Amino acid sequence: MSRGRRRALLYGVGVALAAGLLFAGYGISVPPDPGARLNGAAFLAGLGQTDQALEACDKVLEEHPDNVDARVFRATFLAMAGRHDEALKAYEDAIARTKDDSVRCDLVLDRASVLLRAGRTQEFKGERDRLAAMGAGYRLDVCEGLWAEKEGAWGAAVVAYGRAHDARPADEELKARLYLSLLEQGREALGAALFDDARKAFDRAVALLPKVRDGHLRAAELCLAVKDADGAIAHLREAGARAKGVMPLVFRAATMLLEADRREEALDALAAALAADRAGATTLLQNETAWHGELSRPDVRELLGTEQPSIEAALTTDGGVIHDPRNSGEQDRVRKGSSPPR
Repeated sequence: MSRGRRRALLYGVGVALAAGLLFAGYGISVPPDPGARLNGAAFLAGLGQTDQALEACDKVLEEHPDNVDARVFRATFLAMAGRHDEALKAYEDAIARTKDDSVRCDLVLDRASVLLRAGRTQEFKGERDRLAAMGAGYRLDVCEGLWAEKEGAWGAAVVAYGRAHDARPADEELKARLYLSLLEQGREALGAALFDDARKAFDRAVALLPKVRDGHLRAAELCLAVKDADGAIAHLREAGARAKGVMPLVFRAATMLLEADRREEALDALAAALAADRAGATTLLQNETAWHGELSRPDVRELLGTEQPSIEAALTTDGGVIHDPRNSGEQDRVRKGSSPPR
């Protein structure tokens, strides 16, 4: 069984559902065909029910002891359950029983991954050498990428996964690993104020998986860091109004537009922030000094859904301390949290 087919079975819940392969506990009998039963086992594993999935594999092996696919699935389910020692033995058993060199290379790579997760780095390096001796091609690049991930060397991970992805552009798992490594590389560059490097990493990630929100959110953060409100809005629009973490970024973009005297666009962005998280956006609005002069204006009050601005909304902030403009006395100070970063 190829690595791609095995991954598709393991995570292809839709395949299992379409075939109606639910076990007895779900009220439907299991078909006798080993392949169908392994599909059902994959469905159960996808639900986190690895014990039941392992039982299904064991039943297949009782009736078909030479079924290598069942042994491979069993090893994978053990790894998913964190039963590393058992998984390593099961992988070695599957490797010994398969005659397909390509599948053997896949299984050695999977075994290496389990060793790394278990913290057994010397044995991991042994499996990496084993892959090199087998002429494993792109799998050796994946192995290098796994090691780079562990070390937090995201540039090296991007290079390794990039080579593997070039060799196997249709492999969704490789694409996801490259994507996540690019996001980490860009995050590090952004933290170090290396904006050009961050932009290259985020742009590459977005081009790789344009429908995934995380890349757009990280790219929006970069745009805000370099005062590019238009770029931020474009990426946030792609991420979607309901994406987790999008509201504070939209609010920052709205504030940046307001400070650039682009009020109508700022109000549009503010409306989007309120739509994403009204309570959170209102809190940010009340604590952001750039908006305090706007709070009494009818269009802003309409957005907020209030007849008159609240006293709290009319307060101004200074160094984390809120002052009531009706009384400048020190006794009227009220402690508040500092404004969000701009």
